[in-house]
Amino acid sequence: MNLLDKAKSLVPVLSYDMHKGDCGRLGFFGGCEEYTGAPYFAAISALKLGADLSHIYCEKDAAPIIKSYSPDLIVHPYLRSLENTSGLPENHIDFIHQKIIGTTSKQHAFSIGSGLGRDPNIHKSIALMISHAKNANVPIVLDADSIYIVAQNPQLVSGHKLAILTPNVNEFKTLATALGIDSKPIVENVEKVAKELNGVTIVLKGKQDIITNGISTIYCNQTGGLKRCGGQGDVLSGAIATFLGWGICKSQKRWIENRSEQEISSEELPLLAAYSGCKVTRTASHLTFEKH
Repeated sequence: MNLLDKAKSLVPVLSYDMHKGDCGRLGFFGGCEEYTGAPYFAAISALKLGADLSHIYCEKDAAPIIKSYSPDLIVHPYLRSLENTSGLPENHIDFIHQKIIGTTSKQHAFSIGSGLGRDPNIHKSIALMISHAKNANVPIVLDADSIYIVAQNPQLVSGHKLAILTPNVNEFKTLATALGIDSKPIVENVEKVAKELNGVTIVLKGKQDIITNGISTIYCNQTGGLKRCGGQGDVLSGAIATFLGWGICKSQKRWIENRSEQEISSEELPLLAAYSGCKVTRTASHLTFEKH
């Protein structure tokens, strides 16, 4: 089975026997005073691609704005910036964390970073969620400012084989430098970063997307749109999270297969999900640019 056929096998086989959630429940972490659009792009892209449920965990003051974008999104105003902790207990970081994980137990994958910002109080909550995903073996996509958090403490994600980091060139330089690796964005250095993080999958976004876990490396050369506008990375995060969630749902036999295909191993899933997300996002970007 070739790469594209394997990727296609992650897509759910729909039937009348399925229930809400069988095509993926996803959690998106991000959204602050300055950036409310980014988590919306990530979460709504997942729904448009075919996930069943998208939850957004954002800063309290960002929640009403994000809620107004779409009634399809479930928005939790749990994250708190440093200046917005009035009325919370002294150990509010742990309090917030317990409140969050009390709602995530049925979610199949997380995406963290879209519109996250640099508030140190929010970053403490996010660091706990990254660690929780690793300990619970929940698939996770890390983008934007969550990559900055990982650069500050690589052990948060090191060894989590179901984690995917999606840096652009500048974010890759930050991450590679923190790990003591040459930051030139070439395949050898991307592979070194993945190996240094003990099997985490890296997606270096660029003219061609380099996807590697340090052992296997694949490329996505699908033609994209010529316009490089903001938000495309968030769409990519949502797409990859969707394919990760589908992979988990597939392993849980949440739909009846009516096609001849082999199982997707947990080692293959991050690479296939990343490739699938890149291909879908690039194709959508190309078609949109051609039309508009």
